[in-house]
Amino acid sequence: MSRFYLIGLLFLPFIGWGQIKLKDALDFGDKQYRKGDYYYALEYYEQALKLDPENLDLIWKIAETNKAYKDYQQAEKYYSIVYSKDEDGERYPEALLYFGLMQKQNGKYKEALIHFKTAKKNYSEDKTSYAYKKATQEVESTNWALKQQKLGPDLGVLLKPMPENVNSNDAEFGHTVMNGLLYFSSLKADSIDEELQEVYSPSYHTALYEISLKELALKAKKLEDLIPSGKSIGNGSFTNDSTFYYSVCTDQDFNYTCAIVFSKKDSLGHWKTLDSLNQLINQPRFNTTMPQFSKFGNEPVLFFSSNRTGTKGGMDIWYAVLDKNGEALSVENISSINSLENELCPWYDTVENRLFFSSSWHQGFGGQDVFYTEFRNGKFGAPVNVGLPLNSPAADQYYFQSGDSTYVSSNRLGSLYAKNPTCCSDIYVAEIPRRKPLKTKQEQEITIEIVKLPIRLYFENDQPDANTTSDYTNLSYTDSYLKYAGQFDVYKTKVALQRDSIQAQKSASELSQFFDEEVKKGQADLERFTNQVWFELQKGNHVQLMVQGFASPLAKTDYNVHLTKRRIQSLKNYFEEVQQGRFGAAMIGDKPQLEFIEVPMGEFSANKETSDDYYDQKNSVYSKAASQERRIEIIELRITAQ
Repeated sequence: MSRFYLIGLLFLPFIGWGQIKLKDALDFGDKQYRKGDYYYALEYYEQALKLDPENLDLIWKIAETNKAYKDYQQAEKYYSIVYSKDEDGERYPEALLYFGLMQKQNGKYKEALIHFKTAKKNYSEDKTSYAYKKATQEVESTNWALKQQKLGPDLGVLLKPMPENVNSNDAEFGHTVMNGLLYFSSLKADSIDEELQEVYSPSYHTALYEISLKELALKAKKLEDLIPSGKSIGNGSFTNDSTFYYSVCTDQDFNYTCAIVFSKKDSLGHWKTLDSLNQLINQPRFNTTMPQFSKFGNEPVLFFSSNRTGTKGGMDIWYAVLDKNGEALSVENISSINSLENELCPWYDTVENRLFFSSSWHQGFGGQDVFYTEFRNGKFGAPVNVGLPLNSPAADQYYFQSGDSTYVSSNRLGSLYAKNPTCCSDIYVAEIPRRKPLKTKQEQEITIEIVKLPIRLYFENDQPDANTTSDYTNLSYTDSYLKYAGQFDVYKTKVALQRDSIQAQKSASELSQFFDEEVKKGQADLERFTNQVWFELQKGNHVQLMVQGFASPLAKTDYNVHLTKRRIQSLKNYFEEVQQGRFGAAMIGDKPQLEFIEVPMGEFSANKETSDDYYDQKNSVYSKAASQERRIEIIELRITAQ
């Protein structure tokens, strides 16, 4: 079942169980699963499980059905059972991967990471397989999520659900705002048993609705005139002349195949007969949906999602350049963001020149996350996760902005539901002030301050992570710097011990000057340099940072080599975490766009006159000379056009 844009449940009249047989229960369950009625498929499967509780194939079906039903907690439970019973993984080798994915979508990142690492190892015999690539991606993604979780959500963003005249126990997805009206899609039925949540409508399709944002207490209006007989419709985007692009879909057991159409209101406010786009966009027999009209400068373009010929995997995001009549002149795949899985829900911000979209790949918090890519010099850059709280461990889609309001649709915990707390999406909104559009070409020119290299970044003694020979640390340079800054006064006190007053004052003064003019400067230079690196990445360039590591001579050389590697790792962690993790996607993959070339020098390049006497720590640890040795340097920025 592929329901990438229209999500809801079809409930069928319940039958009594009586003395149901195992085969009948399985057959009925399979039938309901194929029809997309996961709730009743689970009812049949669970009855069958009572008759045959050790049936591994049946437990697998229950796990898969719960995943499709988006009941992440139950899916995790049953994948865990399959994984534990199928010890060698011969029957269901993908159980471990899905077990980890469900843990991740339940926010259990540490547990998920353990299983993703094991899955990566288990699948390593075929590194071309989807399972190995997915497990590898999830190791990177979950490590990223853990770091972002440590930083916490953006406290300036308060995300609130829309009122219940918009949201319901069914699934709602927001699409656009036009003339004060919110347009959204929902799988609502006209006749529902409120207690059982069973639908009695003979025709149950997704439809588009509109509601005034000033009159949210009123009932939303279904756009009946736009619905062809027996079809589902969804999505929606207006042009400047109020032409309305949207999706018309046929479905067989909720397997949707869509095409993009357009319509426009006449002078009396009635929708004209819809028209379809040409086959350059709507390729026959492919799924083409989620239109979003925008412009590159004065050039009209239509973004959309499709599994058409040339797609990398699942659904990709494409864009078509349109002529003055709205006909497609060319179609391009946005290859810099598309992946082996689904990229959906494009929305282009002409103010920031950013394309927002949702993806189940890249570095995310759970199922589908919202990302953006910046359009610079005719290229789309690496995808950037928009962060918490706009994203969550669940599925977050249909990001768009209207004025200072930012909308996202999500099935996160807290959404309305009848039986499964993560079954169905609601529309959420946050008030985030936007800057005014740039007006002139001169105003649009972006100037980036060029930071002079080398950039020297200093560390506290034996940090990060003292007394270890590990090459890896979870701490970022920001963590290390803040910890070091908190010890400045201690260092100034210690360096003055057992000295005459004049020498003590001189040593403390030198160290204070070192902290102000070198340590703090290094942190400030790094923050400015970060913007310089980002600017190059958004131009589509390949960036390499040459980083050299040093250590004071207090410890042995082999220990210092490990220490300097940890210090270089802390710089990598900094780039993974800074600015809501937007560098993360550029740092992973077989050919990352942002690379670090490491030159750990250890003690080899230390000043030989610096004390290495453990018992003389005022010189070997706390002095300016020793402090200057504990550093890494960004010595070169290499830029290659791609």
